[in-house]
Amino acid sequence: MGEEGSHYFKNAYENGFLNQLLYFDPRAGYYNLIANLLTELSTYVPLIYSPLVTAYGSLLIILIPLFLILFKDSYLFKNDKEKFIGSLIFFITGPHIPEIWANSVNSQIYLFFVSLLILYLKPDNKKNQILYPMLILISGLSAIYSCILTPLFFFKYLYTRKRNDLINSIILIVCSITQGTLIFYSKFMGQLYVGVTKTSIDIINLSYNFFAKPIIGRQPIYFFYENFGLESFGYNSMLFLFILLSVIVLSLLLKFKFIQFFLKDHIFKSLILIYILVFIVVIFGADNSQTSGRYAVIPGLLFLLIIFYLASNFPLKVLNNFFSILITISIISGVYEFRPSTKNVRIQYIEFLDCINCPKWKSDIEKWKEDENSYLHVWPYPNKRFKLSKD
Repeated sequence: MGEEGSHYFKNAYENGFLNQLLYFDPRAGYYNLIANLLTELSTYVPLIYSPLVTAYGSLLIILIPLFLILFKDSYLFKNDKEKFIGSLIFFITGPHIPEIWANSVNSQIYLFFVSLLILYLKPDNKKNQILYPMLILISGLSAIYSCILTPLFFFKYLYTRKRNDLINSIILIVCSITQGTLIFYSKFMGQLYVGVTKTSIDIINLSYNFFAKPIIGRQPIYFFYENFGLESFGYNSMLFLFILLSVIVLSLLLKFKFIQFFLKDHIFKSLILIYILVFIVVIFGADNSQTSGRYAVIPGLLFLLIIFYLASNFPLKVLNNFFSILITISIISGVYEFRPSTKNVRIQYIEFLDCINCPKWKSDIEKWKEDENSYLHVWPYPNKRFKLSKD
């Protein structure tokens, strides 16, 4: 997919192991270890099978959060029912867009989820003393996302005084320094992509991607937008509606003693803090201040996780039921949108996923063997392509 082929795989194939291990794209500004490793591994198989290595390697990473939820004791998921619902939230709800599935470059998002879940795991008597720090190291060296959790891991160590929490904190501190240094270097050298660090925010787009879409899903929102006259509403009208809804929700939360719950529950406070930190990083770090696509995945899923925690732990049953309904809607819409219908919605993306009339990797390889100057195509087609040197 995209830069996975044209940048990471191309560098691994043409320059060898050590060069690939140290490779980072200054336009992105950060080091992506997991993309380096998987694309390097993909060079050790025949070229025709190389995409399978990154695809299935990335799929394995997607499954790690499910393993941690289902088989480890956590402060977030306390029983089998909550673990089952948590697995669905982390696997199939609306924020999990096709762009992040099974490609090494965007595996950083699932590695953030891995780090997040490790943060909330209960002590397990010296088990996994090597596994967890190793996962934290890979996560921290694969993007800035997991580095966001550094202060949370340090606070956890101060609370538990466990050696493993100290090790995890030190690892993330080192990773944060490394990633921060590379970002500042790229910026200082003028190589960082010009769209990064822009801070203009489209409130309507943000509210759709961060709050509405994770619960309702894309298809229902587009259906109502296109068929019930919402397109005729101006931007100011939509902004006013969003502000009005926000005021109503805030008033209800204050009425039901939400502040008291927030002050007493340390897990909930930590989730809110993580959300704020992620929000800041996404707003400042996204290309051209995007609040959609892959940049909306982590905020959207954290929003669902906060709702789920309220559904499981808020002391008022009426709100428990309300938040439970929201999670149920999110899971149902996520199941539906995993393979959405093409009816009733004007704007469709399914053709890109089905790769109708897409170029074939096998055919590209055969042409490349005859002519080194021919292009190898990668998803999304037909715009992404690159040349590969045989030497």
